[in-house]
Amino acid sequence: MSVSIVIVDDHAVVRVGLATVLADRPDFEVKASVGTAAEALAAVEIHHPDVLVLDMRLPDQPGTAIVPDVRRLSPATRILVLTSYGEDRAVVEAVAAGVDGFLVKSADSQRLITAIADLVAGQPMLGEQVADALVRHLQAPGEATASMALSDRLTKRELDVVMAVSRGLSNREIGEQLTLSEKTVKNHISDILSKLGLARRAQIVVLVHEQAQRFGG
Repeated sequence: MSVSIVIVDDHAVVRVGLATVLADRPDFEVKASVGTAAEALAAVEIHHPDVLVLDMRLPDQPGTAIVPDVRRLSPATRILVLTSYGEDRAVVEAVAAGVDGFLVKSADSQRLITAIADLVAGQPMLGEQVADALVRHLQAPGEATASMALSDRLTKRELDVVMAVSRGLSNREIGEQLTLSEKTVKNHISDILSKLGLARRAQIVVLVHEQAQRFGG
């Protein structure tokens, strides 16, 4: 089964380059390549792609502004933000919007291909620069207060997993850190999302950040 993809970027050269890179994978199929937010929503409604590769800066509105509409039109579509805008604030805004992955355009082609494959497999994709940016927003004192704020809703082990997720660690890395199997980590994350009323792993990062800010982090 092929992975259907819609590319959204305001630069035609970038769109062509991305489509060329993705064409190297025989199981990837680019259904549409568009340059505006309005065109992106139209393409999503028509194709219901497995993955939407979305630029943050579009001429008619920010890419992240269309995330709720994408979710409404095609709930199963995974959203990968790909941008040259790598400031910490942009990272937090993208994650807060509910995207499934975030890569800067300086990432190599294999990183992009791997990110899309991971998203389709249900693994959120946060690049190293994204993880670093999130960590800078979660300084140690903030983590402690955020942990205290969540302690009445989560078990100690779930809190450990939450803090590991907030640092951008993968399930495998969390398992190694906490001496758990990847399956156990995945189960913990599912339970955490349910208890906190969240839909996606990336939202855990935002919640910890918000709690840290609220309680003086």
